[in-house]
Amino acid sequence: MTRLPLALLACLALTGGAVAGCGSDDDDATSTPAAAPPPPAASASSGDEVKVTMKDIKYVPEAITAKVDQKIVWENTDGQIPHTVTAGDGADFDSGNMKAGDTFEYTPTKAGTISYFCEIHPNQKGTITVTG
Repeated sequence: MTRLPLALLACLALTGGAVAGCGSDDDDATSTPAAAPPPPAASASSGDEVKVTMKDIKYVPEAITAKVDQKIVWENTDGQIPHTVTAGDGADFDSGNMKAGDTFEYTPTKAGTISYFCEIHPNQKGTITVTG
């Protein structure tokens, strides 16, 4: 007894025994390959600024990369929930309490890693990698 490959058996079952519509037609010039998904963004950088939002009691994105002298802007988009942007290690800044729609800006002056957090929500943390 000859065994047929599973793919051929599936085609036979789906087409009622006819195999003309099974498989792919490599000679068909109208077929278009599936587009590859775009690569993920390295940072939330927009020209001369890096942008971070506060949403769902998180910094979005939590980890960013900025260059020395590149402005970083945080915006509270978390409805009626106040937040702060407070430096932990590697820098010294504090936004104070930010209500919905408020923004805070910081421009790093040296390369390194800066950790920051929200004083109101201590589990809300972020990291800035500053490159030269």
